Amino acid sequence: MLRSLFLSIAFFLRATNALQAQEAQENVVLSVERDVVRWAAVYKMQPAREADPYFHVRVFEHRKGWQPWKFRQLIFHMAVTPEALQASRIDRQATIYNYKDVEIRAAYRRWLNGSEARTEVPICDTDILNCIARLQ
Repeated sequence: MLRSLFLSIAFFLRATNALQAQEAQENVVLSVERDVVRWAAVYKMQPAREADPYFHVRVFEHRKGWQPWKFRQLIFHMAVTPEALQASRIDRQATIYNYKDVEIRAAYRRWLNGSEARTEVPICDTDILNCIARLQ
């Protein structure tokens, strides 16, 4: 009984690690101003899928003086072309935070499965902050 429990746990951990290894995640700083930092949490399946040439982002804003857990989400899920992601990067560094990403990962998987989610997610082909400004 105990042996089968350990085998089940080991299998689960291996399966979880394999799923996570297929999805790359990075943070990209978009703007640094005197009192506000904006960044994108970027997700992409590895290896890239032909049917999905986009990076998928969730964009945050954090103001100076706010506690680390306080943030403003500028957009929950946006698909971004590789060119738009490159145009959005800046060479400045800033303190950024990682927030719970279960929901965006689930939304990204719905997109990958080709469901109606694709019609609801905006696609950016210029730069991320410009695209967000046009959506508001």
